[in-house]
Amino acid sequence: MDGVLKGFFVVGAVMLVGYILGKTNALGPHGTKVLSTLTFLVGLPSLMFSLIASRHISDVLSTTGLISVATAAAMMAVFAIIGAIARWGVRRTTIGALATGIVNSTNLGVPLSSYVLGSATYVTPIMLFQLAVITPIALTILDLSDPDAEKPSIGRILATPFRNPVTVAAILGIIVSAVGIPVPELILDPLSLIAQVTVPLMLIIFGMSLHGLSPRGTNGDGAPTTVAVILKSAVQPALAWVLAVFVFRLDAFSTFVVTACAILPTGQNVVLYAVRYRVGQSLAQSTAVITSVLAVPLLLGAAWLLN
Repeated sequence: MDGVLKGFFVVGAVMLVGYILGKTNALGPHGTKVLSTLTFLVGLPSLMFSLIASRHISDVLSTTGLISVATAAAMMAVFAIIGAIARWGVRRTTIGALATGIVNSTNLGVPLSSYVLGSATYVTPIMLFQLAVITPIALTILDLSDPDAEKPSIGRILATPFRNPVTVAAILGIIVSAVGIPVPELILDPLSLIAQVTVPLMLIIFGMSLHGLSPRGTNGDGAPTTVAVILKSAVQPALAWVLAVFVFRLDAFSTFVVTACAILPTGQNVVLYAVRYRVGQSLAQSTAVITSVLAVPLLLGAAWLLN
């Protein structure tokens, strides 16, 4: 349990720095936009390529990894269906689905997995799934559904994923990882160095965006936020536990692993995407805040009950 608390303390401390910067307007009126653009164009591509290229895609095929991936995909699909029925719009529904399925696997999942579970590899499958599959698809949808963009041709639609630096980095990482191409240190080391800066930058951006935020959501995001929080913090952990116990019949430790991964809160990169694409910002922010707060007692309770 000490590892859970330590992981949240580290994340909260960096977010507090961002909140203070936002409250004092230390970086000026465009600080959040500049930092988010820098992270989106440089930081996240470096992070994605260095993470995916240095791991093998077969990691996703572990039983615990399959459960993590299946539950995340299921929650995103449920949110998308509800969003379509409620007519929340393609772009806002996309952000809400990301807030439901994208967990904080990097800046919280890695320390949590290391401190509590004994190895950082437990969050690798969901991390690869998010970076290599979900993110490219979601960003392509956001690009194609941009109301300010011209009506795309077939060629433009097919080329969309290759114009997004985050998607390109993920695709290149998948190719390198799948083929087994060794990446020279002269290339990987600078990217890894930039990647190390990206995680705290995302936390700082998230903290800055919290200034003046109402947890009830604004701009009609109250209902989507409620649905996202329920799916993320309640339904997904319950589904993971059911699959682990009754379908795959995992042992107590492995059951705790998949349940803990499902409890992880919404990732800060979802807030970055919302800021970048100017849609669903309060939805992403509120969901990330509420699920982060709920994750502390949920993780402690899961550790007590299952371990």
